[in-house]
Amino acid sequence: MKSFTVLAPLLLCVTLLFSSLNDASDSAAEALAILKWKASIQSQNHSVLLSWNTSNNPNTKTSPCAWFGIHCNHADSVTKINLTGYGVKGTLHSFPFSSLPNLAELDLSINELYGIIPHNIRQLSKLTYLDLSYNQFSGQIPPEISRLVHLQTLHLAGNQLNGSIPQGLGQLKFLTDLALCSNKLNGSIPASLDKLSRLLSLVLFDNSLSGPIPPELGNLRNLVEVYLDTNRLTGPIPFTFGNLRKLSVLHMFNNSLSGSIPFELGNMESLSEISLYHNNLSGLIPTSFGDLRHLTLAHLYENQLSGPIPEELGNLNSLVDLELSENQLNGSIPASLGSLSNLEILHVRDNRLSGSIPNEIGNLMKLIVLELDHNNLTGNLPQGICRGGSLEYFTANDNQLTGPIPQGLKNCTTLKRVYLERNRLRGNISEDLGVYPNLTFIELSDNEFFGEVSSNWGLCRSLQSLSIARNNLSGTIPAEIGKSHEDPKGSYMGLEMCRTPAEKQCACWPRFWDCYLNMKQDSFQG
Repeated sequence: MKSFTVLAPLLLCVTLLFSSLNDASDSAAEALAILKWKASIQSQNHSVLLSWNTSNNPNTKTSPCAWFGIHCNHADSVTKINLTGYGVKGTLHSFPFSSLPNLAELDLSINELYGIIPHNIRQLSKLTYLDLSYNQFSGQIPPEISRLVHLQTLHLAGNQLNGSIPQGLGQLKFLTDLALCSNKLNGSIPASLDKLSRLLSLVLFDNSLSGPIPPELGNLRNLVEVYLDTNRLTGPIPFTFGNLRKLSVLHMFNNSLSGSIPFELGNMESLSEISLYHNNLSGLIPTSFGDLRHLTLAHLYENQLSGPIPEELGNLNSLVDLELSENQLNGSIPASLGSLSNLEILHVRDNRLSGSIPNEIGNLMKLIVLELDHNNLTGNLPQGICRGGSLEYFTANDNQLTGPIPQGLKNCTTLKRVYLERNRLRGNISEDLGVYPNLTFIELSDNEFFGEVSSNWGLCRSLQSLSIARNNLSGTIPAEIGKSHEDPKGSYMGLEMCRTPAEKQCACWPRFWDCYLNMKQDSFQG
């Protein structure tokens, strides 16, 4: 018993010594394997890889742990390689997949790597994080990736990968982030992805994926982000997406989706962005959207949606951007939209809306962009249309609006672009319009304005295009307009000659520096 007590410490020391020697031997083998890959990299003299050299520092002869971008565990075995964004150029053909048994994280994103992703990537059996995004990899996604059973993050975005998404990816039960966007992937979205119960982010946009969206994706109740936009997807939006109570972002735009927008989407209580534009969606905008209290962005334009704009949208107090243009919506603009206190962008152009513009629009104190053009709107422009003093872009052309320019618009100095042509607006143009220091384009043609052009237009220093053709204007063209756009050398560009019987009277119109002036068919003199 006494002899064992004496020998025990000695045996422990011997064990630790052999363990240390084995660790050193393994670390040296890993270093040599990494150096072999370095020799195949075309930009191997890049400054970030200068430390990958056993000859410069005696402390690095047996271990790569001090090399740039490499991290090790307590046994000096490589656990992480991170070379993101350092201009590494080459392939993975000589990458030491079989020599890095403890590698858990590999980040080679934003480089110039090319060629295929080798099948022996399966040998990185402890890998939890793989990011090869934004390189030039081609070929198919190797199905062997599905054998990396500990993988939590898989980012292959921004390459030239083709073929279909491997069915086996559904076996990666620990996966939380899957990003395959901006490739050349085709085929359908595998229904097997519904087994990824921990998935938080599904990013498949900008590919050539086709076929329907699998309803099974509605089983992924932990999803926070879904990006399926800019593909060739067809068929309906699955009503099962209503199960995604944690979903914050849903982007499906630029596809060929059809059918109606499911009422169940109103159950996505965490949703902040929904973008479904440029599809073939039809039917009504669900009134259940009024329950999406966290919604900040709703892009439903360029579809075939019909019926009225739901009053319930006025409940969305967080909404910043509402775009419903280029549909077949009818009825009036709901006065309830005036309750959207955070709204900055409202697009409802190119629909079949009728009735007057509600005065409540003036309550939108943060409004920057208002597009109402190409509808059947009637009545006067609301007095408080620029009450918040933020309006920059306003279009209401091609309607049946009447009455004068409201005082609120006259004093709206933030305006940059205004399009009111082809209405029946009337009033004294010299009194109804103000001085707009930021204005670049204003289009007032084909209305019933009268009076003379004010010299105040000469104070609009940013003005590039002024169109007031086919009104009832008279008088002379103020010289101040020409002076405001005069080049320092005294030259002008952009002369628009009149095409009326009174052409001889218009020959002396001033020319404008980089400016288009359209005053056709008005009664100007001199």
